[in-house]
Amino acid sequence: MARFNRSQVPFYATVQDEDAEETGEDVTRDDSWDYTAILWNGIQEEAVQTAFEKLSYREKRLLEERNAVCMTCGRVSPLSRRRTFEDLALMFEGSSASGAERAYRRAVEKLTVLLVEAGALHAIRLRQKSKTSRKKKTAAAVYEYQADCDGEWGEIQFDFENSTAEIVRLADWDTTVTNIFAKRAIQFLLDCGSEKLPKETMIVFEP
Repeated sequence: MARFNRSQVPFYATVQDEDAEETGEDVTRDDSWDYTAILWNGIQEEAVQTAFEKLSYREKRLLEERNAVCMTCGRVSPLSRRRTFEDLALMFEGSSASGAERAYRRAVEKLTVLLVEAGALHAIRLRQKSKTSRKKKTAAAVYEYQADCDGEWGEIQFDFENSTAEIVRLADWDTTVTNIFAKRAIQFLLDCGSEKLPKETMIVFEP
C-alpha cells in the first residue's frame, strides 16, 4: 500500500458533488466544473460543442440556464443571471425544485462522461464504503474510486485525524507510477475536512 500525506499530493481541480443538499443555492460555487474555464478555452471548445450536441433539449436548457452561458455564441453572463432550481422547475412544468436539481446534476454528469470519452477531461468517481467516527467527527474512512468512469474500482483508506491516506488498490486505468487519479482523489477528500465528506461525488480535471 502507498501512503500519502496532504503535502505529497497535487491540488484537485473541480468537482460535481452528488451528495450536496438539494435546492441549497450558492451563487459563489456550483457543484460542477467551471464552465467559464473549460467551455471556451480554445482547445476544448470543439470537444465541448460536439458533446453538448449529443444532449437532449431539456439537458441543454438546464445546463445553459443554470450556468448562465450560451452554448451557441459562448457568451457567459454574470452569476446573478443564472437560474435557480426553483426557476428551472417552473420552466419545465411538473417538476419540483429538487427534481430540477437532480435533472441538472444528471445532465452535468452526462456531459462530463461524453467529454471523458472524447479525451477532453479526466474524471474520478468517488463513493464512501465505510467510515469510523470518534467524538462526533469522522476519524477514518474507506473510499472506492473509479478512473475515467470505467473499469474496476480502486480503494483508498483515510486517516483524517493525521491527514494521511493509503492506496489499498489502484483502479483500472490509474497510472501505476504516478497514481494521478488516486492522488487527486486523496487531495480532494483531505481538503474536504472530516465534517464535510461526500458519500458520492465526481472530480474532473483536464489532461
